[in-house]
Formats: sequence, C-alpha cells, structure tokens
Amino acid sequence: MSRTWLATVLFAAGTLCASAVEAQEAGIRWHVMGGFSEPVGNTSNYLQGGYLLGGGFTITPSRYSPFDFRVDLSYSNHNVSSGLINASEQATNLPIDFGTSEFISGTANVEYHLPIAYGVNAYGIAGIGAYHARVELDQVVPYGFGYYYCDPFYGYCGPDAAVVASSNVTKFGWNAGLGVEFKLPFGQSWFVETRFHRINTSTPIEFVPITVGYRF
Repeated sequence: MSRTWLATVLFAAGTLCASAVEAQEAGIRWHVMGGFSEPVGNTSNYLQGGYLLGGGFTITPSRYSPFDFRVDLSYSNHNVSSGLINASEQATNLPIDFGTSEFISGTANVEYHLPIAYGVNAYGIAGIGAYHARVELDQVVPYGFGYYYCDPFYGYCGPDAAVVASSNVTKFGWNAGLGVEFKLPFGQSWFVETRFHRINTSTPIEFVPITVGYRF
C-alpha cells in the first residue's frame, strides 16, 4: 500500500512539473517586477539610489529554443544628490531645497537561458529602447507667497513647491544584465536579475537596478 501511494505521489508530482515546463516553453507570458536602482559612474555624482517598477511580456518562439524575446516598460525614480543641488544653486543663484529624477523606458530585449538545475535557469539579457529622462529641482515656497496646497485625500494643507529648474529629454539607450529564473507550476516563475542601463544623453546616464519579478 505504501509503495503504491508513493508511486502515485511521484507520478502526480512529475506530471505537474512536466505540465509546468511544457506551459513555460511556448507562447507569451506577462511579468511584473520591482526593486532598488543604483546610479553608477558619473551619474552617481548627482543622483542617489532609488527604485524601479516595471512590467511587460516575454515571447518564447519555440519549445526547443533557448532564446526568448522580451519587452519591458519601466519607471525609475531617484532623488538628486546634495552635490547637484549645491552646483545648481550656484548656477541659478536661487535656493533649492530638493530635486528628483524620473526615467521612463520602453525596451526590446533578447534573453538566452541556460539550465543550471532542475527548474532553475540562469539567463543573460540585452536590448535597446527609448528612455525619457526628467530632472526637476524645487524650492519650498512659504505661505506668504500665495502658494498653498491642500491634499484632497489626506486633508493636509501646507506650503507648496515651486520648480526652479527642470530638464526633459528622450534618447535611445541600451541595457544588459544577468538573472536567475525559478520555475513554478502552470507556466509561472519568479526571477531575480540585475541590469546595466545606459541612456545616450550628452553626458550618459547610467544606473543598475536589482529587481525581483514574477512571470505568469
């Protein structure tokens, strides 16, 4: 009886895993992801660490192909550094209290998967895309200047912020990185990856997000 029960359990587990692998090997899967984003190179002189949120879909053209095609849409937010604030105050001769940067990107990528254990794949990813970068420097405006803001949701009222300087640019860029994917039943999986992003502005913007994602 115990052998029969064990054989039944093993057969059911094997069937479930086989079905999961089969479902992951073809078609389209969606994904969401999020994590920490670290500026690198010259970019680290004027931006602080921030966060990245994103999503997209992956296309597997063939069950026998190690290549996937992946499309990502992501949003990254960083506070500016005190060094940038000080330099901007000298350039504008105006006080600046804080600043933020935002990066919105749409990229097309290729993934190459390499099995390293049962249900676990390592992969490399690289691609190109369009990046929109915005940097905004703000000054807190006191009540007496007529700038007064009340949040309709929280009911908080306080001084507003005035934009001292801002910059918007849309450029092409590229990314490359590595990841590990852990397969789950029914074609689902979760993954951990790190990617280097470079935006081809006059002074290139570079950042490296470390993200955790879920495919379904």
